[in-house]
Amino acid sequence: MDAQVIQLAPFPIAMIRHKGPYDQIGPKFDQLWGWIGQNNVPAIRTLGLYWDNTDYTPAAQLRSAACVEVPAGFQMPAGSEPVELGQVAGGAYATTKCVGPYENLAAAWTELTKQIEGPMGRKISENPAFEVYVNDPSDTAPDQLITELYMPVL
Repeated sequence: MDAQVIQLAPFPIAMIRHKGPYDQIGPKFDQLWGWIGQNNVPAIRTLGLYWDNTDYTPAAQLRSAACVEVPAGFQMPAGSEPVELGQVAGGAYATTKCVGPYENLAAAWTELTKQIEGPMGRKISENPAFEVYVNDPSDTAPDQLITELYMPVL
């Protein structure tokens, strides 16, 4: 795995929160993209935020959010609930790219964690990890999907 540590500036997001198994967040993305279309939101890129480690948190209690990056200063349209504004924290992140179906992401996260705690000699911070979905699964073959993984580190 080709992983590196980079510094990110904080950036604003619009998000819909999800509680439960991470692999059941899909409908929240559908809801978010419906809102984006209805409100002509200038979405920069699509992300998933993940607060909890599946090794320690029961599936029913996992916290995540379907998100899009929005421009600085973006103002929420009236009546946007349950969409809320948030921010991805700035700081150091270990990052790598995963090419292939989303079903492969759990193994990629496990490998990235091993790299962080092993050869990189870093610790994982309390900020949520996130994924950036580079291409659209509705028009991209599963083996061609590109997902960037970002794990916050100390």
